[in-house]
Amino acid sequence: MGEGLISDIVAYLGWMLMSILKFLLTPSLMILAGYNWMEVMVTCSLGATIGILLFYKAGKSIFTWWKSEKASFLNIKPPKKKRFVTKRKRQFIQFKKKYGLLGLMLISGLISVPITAVLGAKYFSHNRYTPLYLIVTFFVWGTIGAFLSWRVKSG
Repeated sequence: MGEGLISDIVAYLGWMLMSILKFLLTPSLMILAGYNWMEVMVTCSLGATIGILLFYKAGKSIFTWWKSEKASFLNIKPPKKKRFVTKRKRQFIQFKKKYGLLGLMLISGLISVPITAVLGAKYFSHNRYTPLYLIVTFFVWGTIGAFLSWRVKSG
């Protein structure tokens, strides 16, 4: 294998990692770096898919583990702590009740892949299609980002 191929693979892996962490910026940065729209869509979609599957499964496992640990811990009956409800928590619960999974899908492009996947695992794991919906949503967001960035760059 040539050095050029290896450096290309490493570059695409770097872009995929960046699309997991900063999805909103990645399509624009890739277009500015000279990639075509198809490369941008495929790279960002693959990165988001890997991130969603990884963080959704991890989040679901953590929440399941925590629920079982909390149940076994509460058999000891420690003194109850007063739960604090913050303004942000209250706003998110109202948002969740009002818009549900569709609302999460609509704002998912504005927040990162890990946060979206963990919120999906926490609040919408009862729907077995949640990861698929999130993957499709990030594909749409990536397409929109690539198209808008390409239009801005081309004038």
